[in-house]
Amino acid sequence: MQPYPNPPIKEALVDIRVDPLPSSTLPTLEALHDQIREHYPTKKARHRWEGSVEIQEDRLISAAQRHLGRDGFLFYSQDEQQIVQYRLDGFTFNRLRPYPSQGWPVIRTEAKGLWELYLRTAQPQRIVRIGLRYINQINIPGQQVKLEDYLTEPPRVPAALPQTLEYFLTRLVIPLPALEAKAIITQSLVPVAAPDTTSLILDIDVLTEAPRPPDTASIWDVLERFREFKNTIFKSSLTPRTEELFR
Repeated sequence: MQPYPNPPIKEALVDIRVDPLPSSTLPTLEALHDQIREHYPTKKARHRWEGSVEIQEDRLISAAQRHLGRDGFLFYSQDEQQIVQYRLDGFTFNRLRPYPSQGWPVIRTEAKGLWELYLRTAQPQRIVRIGLRYINQINIPGQQVKLEDYLTEPPRVPAALPQTLEYFLTRLVIPLPALEAKAIITQSLVPVAAPDTTSLILDIDVLTEAPRPPDTASIWDVLERFREFKNTIFKSSLTPRTEELFR
């Protein structure tokens, strides 16, 4: 798929999860900041929380939240457009808009180097999840638009009902046996990004939860195949009229 001059990508994520490391690994993960500080100067601790709700006879009796401690660190680039997450349960690389003009090769190279640093230092024993997720925000001129002009599979309101739509959310989970994976496709309306605009989200998450050893080469082969399928989903979900918005 040829890159668009103005891609609608709001956020791209590479996510690799591992069997949880012991909490004693946290100082090791924090120390990784010294090796990436030049490009990721800001550090923030990541915390885990657990919530519980008690309901009786449709009445809320109590709600509680418990702090479970730190489970990793987030490192931000100077412009906060890139985030590295080193956690006890794995690694995530987030790229926020604007998406780099060179596209996926830039994301892959940066994420691969950061993952290899995590792999060498934390030495996880097994990978339990690999995911590639692209969140697209599509801004369409006009407040009242026909969604079928922009989405190949829009939500449909029964003909006997008022046709104005305030909000919708659709979520499809598609098994991909050949890849030992699945794709999660979410479409929704979001608050307008600008006056006289309709904003749609197309969230594409391709992932596998097949356990495997932490071999770097095989991970990136998997992610390449996921990217190809992600592109197929993207093209299949949007009409030519929508694609014109990105050119």
